Amino acid sequence: MRVTMIHAIAESISPMRLAFAEQFPEAEVVNVLDEGLLFDFDDQITPHLRRRMSNLIGYCQDNQADAIGLACSVYAPVVDSAKDLVDVPLVSSYGPVMADAVAVGSRIGLIASVAPALRDSEFYLKLAAEEAGKVVEPVLCLAEDLIDVMRAEGQRSLERRLEQEVMRLAPDVDVVLLGQFSFAAALVDLQKMSPVPVLSAAHSSARTLKRLLS
Repeated sequence: MRVTMIHAIAESISPMRLAFAEQFPEAEVVNVLDEGLLFDFDDQITPHLRRRMSNLIGYCQDNQADAIGLACSVYAPVVDSAKDLVDVPLVSSYGPVMADAVAVGSRIGLIASVAPALRDSEFYLKLAAEEAGKVVEPVLCLAEDLIDVMRAEGQRSLERRLEQEVMRLAPDVDVVLLGQFSFAAALVDLQKMSPVPVLSAAHSSARTLKRLLS
């Protein structure tokens, strides 16, 4: 089974591979990277950017994908308009992890490094809660330095920064959600030290894709 993941930053590829190795090891994972999707993004998905992402989704199916996942958080809304373009499962970066978070509790901490991702996280969290017949209380954490820390200082420094944010959120939430795929490699470390459950968008997506292809 071939799962093709679409990325807007190179740093999300390795965590995605890790998540699949843990949750769906039998999948053949193909990663498609278009860094221009992030370079050209300016706080909104323009018609041009929506078309580019839709074209990439079609390209993935044309290249034998059995399922397609988005690893770029800000493009999650494109799934709604692109799902009729392909006849294989198409999973957004938010859908799976939001459903998992809603199942855990009502007070949900959301961590992101860019404001649009945090804004979209809150929207999709509330949508998942509505679909589940629940009410949630999002607790938002915008930590804009996280990607810079990861790029300049490495994975361990990123984990320490995420630890700080998780511990700051923990007293006020039932679960903490790592909304960006590039944070997924820190999940095991964070689960060990956090007093509340921590969820990774990448791991939730891998589990959902496995279920859809079973």
